[in-house]
Amino acid sequence: MKYRNIYKLNGRYIIKKTIYKKTIKYGTFDTIERATEQRNILMKNRWHKNATTGYPKGQRFPKYQIKETDCGYLVLNRKTGKSFGTYKSYKYATIIKKILPFYENEIDIELIEKVAHKEYFRYITKNKMTGRYHIIYKGFIRSTHRDLKEALYERDLIVKYDGDEELMCEDPTLIYDYGKDEIPSFDHNMDNIRYKDENRNKYQLEKQIRNHKIIIGAYPTYNLACLIKRYLESKKWNKKDIKKIITVTKNIHKRDKYIQKRNGKYYIERTYKEETTTYGVYNNIEQARYVKNKLILANWRKDLVKKFERKYYKEEYKTKYYYDSTDFFKEEHMIL
Repeated sequence: MKYRNIYKLNGRYIIKKTIYKKTIKYGTFDTIERATEQRNILMKNRWHKNATTGYPKGQRFPKYQIKETDCGYLVLNRKTGKSFGTYKSYKYATIIKKILPFYENEIDIELIEKVAHKEYFRYITKNKMTGRYHIIYKGFIRSTHRDLKEALYERDLIVKYDGDEELMCEDPTLIYDYGKDEIPSFDHNMDNIRYKDENRNKYQLEKQIRNHKIIIGAYPTYNLACLIKRYLESKKWNKKDIKKIITVTKNIHKRDKYIQKRNGKYYIERTYKEETTTYGVYNNIEQARYVKNKLILANWRKDLVKKFERKYYKEEYKTKYYYDSTDFFKEEHMIL
């Protein structure tokens, strides 16, 4: 239609389009001719807001790249460094990368992953009775397969040649080599590490067990979350090991409560009944943690601070838990 994706409101013309379940507003124009001209430019450029389509820097879609890691593929915002994933399938990661720009600064990664999953298996359905995969294209079942990878290969050819069997037979090349990919489950399952921008510890590790999602913990770096994930994978996600990691993570998160860092020093401070008391100032974070823990056990008796400080040096105390180290997983540190 001539005016598709153009809507009139209060005498002006708005360009809007829903892509990947996200409605994007592309601008408001005084005349239908100007709106139509801009709409046509956007159509030729895959509906991206960028320099080519005439948008200033502050309004352009963010750009993403894919980074391979030991745990799979991360999708990174090239400007902010925000990451999403990891994903075992490179193709699935490329679909995430394709979808993310349309969500601009309103990222709903769980929705995006669901949309990406549907895109990955587009035109493929599964008959639950027979366990076979059907490729349904333009209203017709084009082929049936026992193997999901075979269905994906065939689907790609069907889409490329619009179902023309003669052209499909003449093409010996693979559209995409699924042999090197780890195929996502046909029923959508979320990956284990998720980026939560609102959290101080941004990388949340979780595990779907049957129909229940378990939050294991949140970590300041992707590498640490990945390290813990690999550890739990080596334990085959045993409930006992999951529980230990959850407990240790909670203890680590709490270990610096009441400790504030200012000007390179560590202050033990506690606010009670709107009054803040400083118990000690230390150059060493380990000593601050030790004294703070002793104060908690002593019900915050300030007169015992000097005694705890002397005891720290006498015992050559070392913190039990380590945050960014493989010592996190040593058995002696797992015992609480």
